Order: sequence, then structure tokens, then C-alpha cells
Amino acid sequence: MPDTWPITVRHKPLAGSPQITPFRAPLATDMEDGMQRRRRSTTKNVATMAMRIPMTAAEHATFEAWVRDTLADGTLDFTMPVWKGGSYADRTCSLVGGLYQSASRGSSGFEVSFNLDIEDY
Repeated sequence: MPDTWPITVRHKPLAGSPQITPFRAPLATDMEDGMQRRRRSTTKNVATMAMRIPMTAAEHATFEAWVRDTLADGTLDFTMPVWKGGSYADRTCSLVGGLYQSASRGSSGFEVSFNLDIEDY
């Protein structure tokens, strides 16, 4: 069972920041003659969402420790509330590449950006 997003860290992205790719790119095979042959890369419905979340310094410290220690440097799956069709729903997610970026917002904390792979989006 995957771990859950820390309850003390906000999960709602900045307005306008979520950008959704509804499915993974297909695998493609070049043919000697004609167009490429393309096929699904997975039988699961996996969307990718780029998002930015504002965090206080305390939330950021919790998030950093959670990704490093609980998610083993971002390599493990987790569940979190994700915006879908007018409401939030818990989904299994993973950080694409296990990575995130943090930018200081001065005294107001941090802006954390990352790409999520989301199952059953």
C-alpha cells in the first residue's frame, strides 16, 4: 500500500498551474515502408500532471523529508488528492523521475513544482 501525501502539506496547486497530459505517448516502430506502427505503452490509464504548489517553510521542510525518507528519494508511489472533473479524488501517484524543484518566495515560503504520474486519472 503506497504512503499518503502528508496531511500537514497543502496539495492544492496554484491557479492555472495544473497542465494535464491525459495518457502516455505511444510506443512507435519504424516500418521499412509507410508510416510508423504505434501502440499503447501501458494497459493502465496513466496521466501526467505538471503542477506548482505554494508551501510555507514548515510545509516545505515536511515535504523534503517525506520525499527523501518516506518515498526513498522520490522512487516510491504515494496517494494524494488530485483535481479531476470538479472535485478532488485520491489517486495513486508518483513523481516523474523522482524529482521536484523548489523556488524561494522570500518570506512567504516556497513554490514547489513537479510532474506527477497519476493512475486511473
